[in-house]
Amino acid sequence: MSDSSPSNAPEFSGRDARPTPEPQFGIRVPAGQGPEIPSWHPEAAPSQQDTTQSKRFNTSAAGSVSREDIGRGTLFALAALPIGVILWMIIWNLGWMSSLVTYAAAFMAAKFYVMGAGALSRKGVWVVAVVTAATALASFLGGVWLDAVKFLGREPLAMVMSSEPWALMADNFAYNPDFVGSYMGDFLLALLFGALGCFFTLRQLFAATKES
Repeated sequence: MSDSSPSNAPEFSGRDARPTPEPQFGIRVPAGQGPEIPSWHPEAAPSQQDTTQSKRFNTSAAGSVSREDIGRGTLFALAALPIGVILWMIIWNLGWMSSLVTYAAAFMAAKFYVMGAGALSRKGVWVVAVVTAATALASFLGGVWLDAVKFLGREPLAMVMSSEPWALMADNFAYNPDFVGSYMGDFLLALLFGALGCFFTLRQLFAATKES
């Protein structure tokens, strides 16, 4: 028996001469960094699931979170509040309530926050949640204000700077129990629609920033 190697066997002159593994079905390269994991291997790049929310809202790892400007991001996120109130009042004027308003408010608040802060961390998500909740409450109050303007027989745009609708609302809230009762059902429905509208957006944001 001859102990010589087959004539077609590759000859290696040293460690650095090892050929780069070719991609094959079922191959698994040991975990590591640098040249030990070829660029074509799935483990050499982050998974798509882990980066989906980062691409959507520019959420970042700890290195980027340190540069997050929470104060500036909060100011930018507050821009979603008047937009959400106006959308709600338009729908309210048509006799409807919609969860799309709070969904849009949550989405806009997140986008505006990232524009101002430069990144989105768990603290930033709480800011977005507070802005969204404030938008929902202010929107309902805006709907009641719109009803007061209609009761006075005025145009909404002409009464924006007037205190008359607010005075009418304050008197009824303070001295008219039937007024409060008549809006209680609408208020509970508004809370329900608001929760449905922003739930999925906020859940995704909290999940995307669970490590920040």
